[in-house]
Amino acid sequence: MSGRAPRPPRGAGTPLPWDPIRDLIGLKERMNRLLESVLRKGDFSTGGLAGWSPPVDLREDRDAFILTTEVPAVRRDDLDIRVEGGIVTLEGRRALEKGARSALRIERPYGSFSRTFHLPHPVDESRVSARLHLGVLEVVLPKSTGARARSIKVQVQ
Repeated sequence: MSGRAPRPPRGAGTPLPWDPIRDLIGLKERMNRLLESVLRKGDFSTGGLAGWSPPVDLREDRDAFILTTEVPAVRRDDLDIRVEGGIVTLEGRRALEKGARSALRIERPYGSFSRTFHLPHPVDESRVSARLHLGVLEVVLPKSTGARARSIKVQVQ
């Protein structure tokens, strides 16, 4: 018996070199999904580990919170936005494209996603609006009237 390592099967190609940064980023994303699932559902179901997590920007101006996220190839019908109190939940699904099973390489994630955000002020739920354009979802969450910043003049005696 020879001391050589077995050869990889034909067509397997050369494996990619190990990239610890890529692995750490993937681990961070999986941990974020797990923690969001636990906070949202209160359990440690493994369903929170499946899928992907779209990047989100959340900013605040005087009258509203604006949430912007990249969800390319996600259809309107596959998006769900819920606002309850000061909590905003985005859920959706990106289906695997036709012919992807025979692809040589798939790097874009597919499947379900869920993101939950706690806002520092109450939102006027009746005026929330959302727009999906070219794979970018923008959700405008107007602050409730009592939550807007006001300037109060204080009399010093």
